[in-house]
Order: sequence, then C-alpha cells, then structure tokens
Amino acid sequence: MNRRGRPNKNDSPPTAPARLTKATLLKGAKWLASVDPALEGVLEKHGPPPLLRRPATFATLVHIILEQQVSVESAKSTFDRLKATSEGTLTPEHVTELGPDRLRELGFSRQKARYAAALADDCTSGRFRIDQLSKQSDEEVQTTICARLGLGTWSAEVFMMMALLRPDVFPVGDLALVKGIKELDDFEYDGAEAIMERGESWRPYRSVATRMVWQHYAHQRKRDLF
Repeated sequence: MNRRGRPNKNDSPPTAPARLTKATLLKGAKWLASVDPALEGVLEKHGPPPLLRRPATFATLVHIILEQQVSVESAKSTFDRLKATSEGTLTPEHVTELGPDRLRELGFSRQKARYAAALADDCTSGRFRIDQLSKQSDEEVQTTICARLGLGTWSAEVFMMMALLRPDVFPVGDLALVKGIKELDDFEYDGAEAIMERGESWRPYRSVATRMVWQHYAHQRKRDLF
C-alpha cells in the first residue's frame, strides 16, 4: 500500500539507469505516477518534468554556491553578471583573477566570494578534479564535493541531480522540495527523517520525484524552475 492507502499498481520498481535522459526521466515519471497518487496528479496536470540539465563544470558549482539560501532569480542574476566578465567560458583562472573584492562588486556576498575563490584555487591546484566526479559513486561524489569550502550536502546533491544526472538523489535539505511535499500531501511532516521516509517509495527514481515536486511548487507560485 502507498502512503495514501491505495494499492501500488507495480510492487517491483524498475531498474534505474546510470544517468537520466529525457526518455528515462519520462519512464520514471510514469512509474512514479503509477505508484503514488500525489505524483500521479502532478503528471496529469503538468506533464513530465523537465530534465533541468546543467554541464558538469566549475561554472555550475559556482552557480550552485550562489543559489544557497537565496531565490533562483537572485542567484541567476549574479551568475549572469559573472559570466559577462568572462570570454565565453567561466574558468577557475578567471575567478582567481577577479578576486573576492570584484566578486562582491558583482553581487556575491562576502562568504560566497570566499567560497568561489577557494573552489577556484582547489581546481587550479589539482586538489579537486571535477572531470573525475562522473566516475565516482553517489557517496564518493558527495564526500568529494563536501570537502570543498562552502559546499555541503545540498550543493553536492543538486550537482549530482542536474550535472551528473544521477537518478536516485533526494535533497531533503531543499526548502522547495520539503514545502512541495507538504502541499501535495496536505500533511505537516515532522523533520527531515519523516521526509526521507516519505521518499522511500520513490526509489530508485527519487531524482525524478524531486523534479516533479519542484514542478508543482514552481507552478503554484507561478515561478520558473531552475
């Protein structure tokens, strides 16, 4: 039985791919809708969620730093100003050349300017190899990213979901995800552990379920997704 008391139509979850594509995301969304009435309603109302793909690059990690605890729109505005100072590709060397003071002029907080500068230094020194992350397990990716200054669990999970397109990531520290689940279920969950339990039935497509919840959350507020 699922959380709302309806029998699951498919007791055996499918095997998820190593990486999501538009086709496998649609497959996952349809399966989730078949086993969860809340997500069934999202799919019926809004269609399949977008892939929300980002490149697995230094620039994406800087963008994620900017998105920490601020609106998507505010982060994008600052990131666009930063990109405009580079010649097409945002590199660690360029961020190092700008330095924390110039980053702050572009809209970074003091703390986030420090994080971006430290990330650039880790990349140029070879301490952090972004191109190696795709070869690592989810647990290894999270450990590697979280070892960087200012990049925690949420940042690692968003990178895994959007840049590495891992299928079964569940960022319970994401405010939009938590609020969206509460709205869909019309239930006040008591903390992250309860949210984690709610998402267990979405394995091995929790990344797809998260996109569907975000889709609902953004539509309710007439906002764009990431």
